[in-house]
Amino acid sequence: MFNHVLVPVDGSDLSMSAARHGIELAKLCGAKLTSMMVSPTYRRHFEEGFVAPTVHVIRERWEEEVTGRAQAVLDKICVEAGRAGVQCNSVHVFGDAPYQAIIDTAQNKACDVVVMGSHGYGGMKQFILGSETARVLSHSKIPVVVYR
Repeated sequence: MFNHVLVPVDGSDLSMSAARHGIELAKLCGAKLTSMMVSPTYRRHFEEGFVAPTVHVIRERWEEEVTGRAQAVLDKICVEAGRAGVQCNSVHVFGDAPYQAIIDTAQNKACDVVVMGSHGYGGMKQFILGSETARVLSHSKIPVVVYR
């Protein structure tokens, strides 16, 4: 049925539940699994009367911290996959359009299904701008399984 499952997560409870279901699907199909997380690119911080400097060291430190947090989440998924006997690797990317990064990763890794949560972190911004899941659904050329 499926040979390679992509599981994009953001660390929210719902995305982690979706990841567990992605692991189950991969196990049932004898497929491998790729977990992924998309982090926003570094931006200078602007506040009224204050602009944070664009110092290379600050950006590097920020990226290290974000990557560390992402890798901890992705490692949890791969550990769970391993316990289920599912081959797993992980991908962490920086980007300002998570849905596009998910679609690009699915294509680059030759995934044939995406399993993701119906929503994750986002709050009012997500409500105003629209769900990344909805964007993946509308732009993906491969099946998308949405976990609620």
